[in-house]
Amino acid sequence: MQKIISYNVAGLRARIPLVQRLMDEEAPDFLLLQEIKVTNETLPFSAFKGIPYHLSFIGQKSFNGVAVFSKQAPDEIITALPDLKEEIPQARFIEARFQNRLSVISVYVPNGNPPEKDPADTTRFNYKLDWMATLTRYIGRLIDEGRSFIIGGDFNVIAQDSDVYNPDAYRQNALMLPPVRQAFQTFAQTGVVNTLRHMTQQEHLYSFWDFQSGAWRKNNGMLLDYIFVSPDLKAEITDCRILKPYRGFDKPSDHVPVCCVLK
Repeated sequence: MQKIISYNVAGLRARIPLVQRLMDEEAPDFLLLQEIKVTNETLPFSAFKGIPYHLSFIGQKSFNGVAVFSKQAPDEIITALPDLKEEIPQARFIEARFQNRLSVISVYVPNGNPPEKDPADTTRFNYKLDWMATLTRYIGRLIDEGRSFIIGGDFNVIAQDSDVYNPDAYRQNALMLPPVRQAFQTFAQTGVVNTLRHMTQQEHLYSFWDFQSGAWRKNNGMLLDYIFVSPDLKAEITDCRILKPYRGFDKPSDHVPVCCVLK
């Protein structure tokens, strides 16, 4: 059995107790983190001293950053999305490769909304679409190569109306504009398996509640976080669940972990 957990921590240093609790209570084989917001110089290595995990990460000061904790040391680490052209590199992709031809990938897909001071600026939105298209091509290549993989993270997409508490409030948001939804659907059409939707079609399952406006108390949430697996691993999926209680713990992230189990 293998357990995989993906968690957008919204700042690793602030979420150390929750990550430690997650490791102790769930004992995942792989823990994928997003928005760690630390660099090699500021990552709190001492907090994880003595744990039975190898840490692979790519950080960025103050924002972004992704990581993979694995019980086995990877043979190769890829710290940028292959073939992505960007003027200023952003730490949004990491792939840990293992001897058994398994890749474990953590992603933090761009949000895509414009700066508040310039709502007409489409630079971030175009970057998001390009990022998603590049990821889709890369995943398609892994499938063509016959490589097994697990990919989890914050995809920053509201895939369907029932994945958000009030869809009409987000019609013009980059999380659910038609080109973004289409890009997410194109990604799904590569053959990857959405482990959550493989297990349940239940509506109004959320993995994110904003820190503002009492969103958690009102259950004003949205589903942004997923774990996908390669087609050859579909028959191995035995469970996928959202660890909702983590949003109610002390000093939480605005996201909660998503957990998938393979037999």
